[in-house]
Amino acid sequence: MKKLIICGMVLFVLTSCIETQKGEVVKDGLAEVEPTQIEVGTVGDGTSMHSLELVGVFGDTLYFVYENNAVGGLACGDFVSVEYTEGDGELNAQYIVNLSALCHQWQGSDEAGSYSFKFEEDGSVAATGGDTEYAEWVIGNGQLKMSGENGEDVERFDIVLLTEDSLVLKSNDGIMMEMGRRE
Repeated sequence: MKKLIICGMVLFVLTSCIETQKGEVVKDGLAEVEPTQIEVGTVGDGTSMHSLELVGVFGDTLYFVYENNAVGGLACGDFVSVEYTEGDGELNAQYIVNLSALCHQWQGSDEAGSYSFKFEEDGSVAATGGDTEYAEWVIGNGQLKMSGENGEDVERFDIVLLTEDSLVLKSNDGIMMEMGRRE
């Protein structure tokens, strides 16, 4: 059952943002857009400080070079999303988001009241409180994107902090949402 859920989530992520355009690369005096690709899988035991071993859902293994850009930390066995570029014979991870850390129920409050989000592995989100009703989520360009039921009203959030017990999101309007994990 867990593999079925993970495969569903992989298909959702891949169909939502399999290739985006990000960043400019100057080549021969002309600016080109460098393509970014996304892979999801499990952190392998060959992961070290600047090298990520990713075991894909179909058993393929990829190796990524990364700097300090893993949101939510990396531990062997965690399910992650990696957005990367290819260059100089290496796969360069631009954004790594720990989906195992994100897929939980989170609750916070502000002057307007309390709110909560429950992120599911299949890409659905249950949101309570606040003005917007979200139904789906996806990771793309290093951001958490949430939308309503038919993909409408997409809002983007920077993931400022993601730990085992804390999630801090920043909206495009600069509003910080600090939440604690709830079980």
